[in-house]
Amino acid sequence: MMLAQNPWTWLIVGVLLCAAEALAPGVFMLWIGLAAIANGLLLMLAPLDFGWLLLSFGAFTLLFLLIGRRIYGSRASTSGGSPFLNRRADALVGREARLQQATVDGFGLVSIDDTVWRVAGPDLPAGSRVKIIGLTRDGMVLEVVAD
Repeated sequence: MMLAQNPWTWLIVGVLLCAAEALAPGVFMLWIGLAAIANGLLLMLAPLDFGWLLLSFGAFTLLFLLIGRRIYGSRASTSGGSPFLNRRADALVGREARLQQATVDGFGLVSIDDTVWRVAGPDLPAGSRVKIIGLTRDGMVLEVVAD
């Protein structure tokens, strides 16, 4: 009996691939491991030629990849609890604030929440109300207009 036609070979390889996922996470080896386990279980039920084994392994892999994508893909798209994570300045567009430091030659400072931001806009005295309309190209300076 060929080694590839032994169901225990498929089961052991499948378990090893699933265990390897714990060492190198990426949710990819898991699906291939589950496909190998399913192939081993199928081989226990019915003896298959090597070609059919490869075909069923490919079909199981595709099936588990699609199931995994449906499960994990939906979680990734609905986890929008923090859409501005690592893009805090983008979340400030549309907000209003008072200038902490007058804008001179187009630049000044504004305090929003617990952070002082550099702003670019028309020259205005300290204490003026401004509205944030966007970000400069580098994303580090808030663009403002008088409110």
